Amino acid sequence: MFEHTPVDEVHHDGMRFHLDAGGRAHTATWLINSAGAWANTIAERFGEAVPMEPIYPNMWVTEPLPPFITHNLGVYGGGVYARQVARGNCVIGGGRGRGDGEFGQPSVDTTRAVMRDACALLPALRDALLIRTWSGVEGCTPDHNPIIGASRTTPNLLHAFGFSGGGFLLAPGVGEVLAELVATGATATPLDAFSIGRFAPQTAPIAPFRQEETHK
Repeated sequence: MFEHTPVDEVHHDGMRFHLDAGGRAHTATWLINSAGAWANTIAERFGEAVPMEPIYPNMWVTEPLPPFITHNLGVYGGGVYARQVARGNCVIGGGRGRGDGEFGQPSVDTTRAVMRDACALLPALRDALLIRTWSGVEGCTPDHNPIIGASRTTPNLLHAFGFSGGGFLLAPGVGEVLAELVATGATATPLDAFSIGRFAPQTAPIAPFRQEETHK
């Protein structure tokens, strides 16, 4: 794994992928495009641009508090979720920060609004001090559903991005599905609803995997 290493070039020569990143050259039979908010740049290289926009989820951490949250909590449609770690700190998320597509920053207005809702949901937070806040960058699709599965233009290219703020929740299951596709060329999990083809339905799909390169 090479952190903070942008991909400078990537292409498929008909048999393998060739990727240049950070001055290093890599070749591989499979390419998994899971580059988060920047994954559309990779998809574009293979003719599969997606109308994805960046969003900036906001998070906060409180000082350590006596235990009172026993489960991960989330309000559907309510814009707030919370959990408490073993040390007692409460991790709270909700709303959106601001950013420029590359970096995200917390929003003061969002902090006020989300903390008001969090305190209504969990009164024990009313006197708690916030000790840290941050925001990141995530990719959001028009229908707020992720893109998971095979490319329609390039064999052995798998996409997994556009999670629209729900990536941590889905990551274990998505990782298992991708592993199945690479190892066997198939998965029992239905993926049609998450196909990248829903944003380019006019593109006729190719055979997604090269049979001789798929492990049995």
